[in-house]
Amino acid sequence: MKKNILNLVIAAAVLSCGNLASAADFDLGGLRSVDVSAMSFSKRAPVPEQDPDDLIGIDLTVRVPFKFLKNAVEKMSLSDKRLTILDAAAPVVSKSGEFLKITNIRVDAGGIIVEPTLTLKMYMEGTDKVAVLIKKVQIHASMSPDKAVGDIDPATMTQEDLMEKVMDVIISGVYGAVNTKLKEINVPMKAEKVITMKYDKAAWILHSTVSSAVVQYLIPAGIIGDLHLTGFAVTSTGMNVTVQTAK
Repeated sequence: MKKNILNLVIAAAVLSCGNLASAADFDLGGLRSVDVSAMSFSKRAPVPEQDPDDLIGIDLTVRVPFKFLKNAVEKMSLSDKRLTILDAAAPVVSKSGEFLKITNIRVDAGGIIVEPTLTLKMYMEGTDKVAVLIKKVQIHASMSPDKAVGDIDPATMTQEDLMEKVMDVIISGVYGAVNTKLKEINVPMKAEKVITMKYDKAAWILHSTVSSAVVQYLIPAGIIGDLHLTGFAVTSTGMNVTVQTAK
């Protein structure tokens, strides 16, 4: 059961599924172009609504270690080659005070090579809804050597533009990794139906909504109620994710 639920919520935990000067202090002034450091499935018959008292209720805390989150980022990098891990032996996700810190990654943001360290604040916006606020960011950026001079003009690219490109790569990586997992477990769904993600460029916030629809393919109908993501906490060793059935 834990494994099945973990498959559902891990995308939300990553990002979170996805670096230190305040975001407002972000500076691109030093960036120069020469700086190069047909599957078929049977449709299930509709299941009549059941009295909640006929179903098993679940109140479950899933412990997600940082090493597991790093493995998730590795799977993201396999699905989108624009994302790579710099040092395979070093951590990618860690705790920084009450926040999550993501480092040791490289992102090809449309020809600008970015090595960010992100400090993230995660919070619940409602049941199944997670927000990830970029609190601080430290970035080393350089121009990709195969990009012609003038193809990308750092002078016209704002901090918001660059972070939007970085988050586009991370979102693509999450969707790719989730699609791979769904295919492995023979679930006829697309990642976008399991987790929807949208980045708010102006507010520096990634909004995510997790769906429990995938559970119908993993657990026989009529046994448990609808599952929902209701909370999480950052610990010294990872994250605790709370999953509950509706009461």
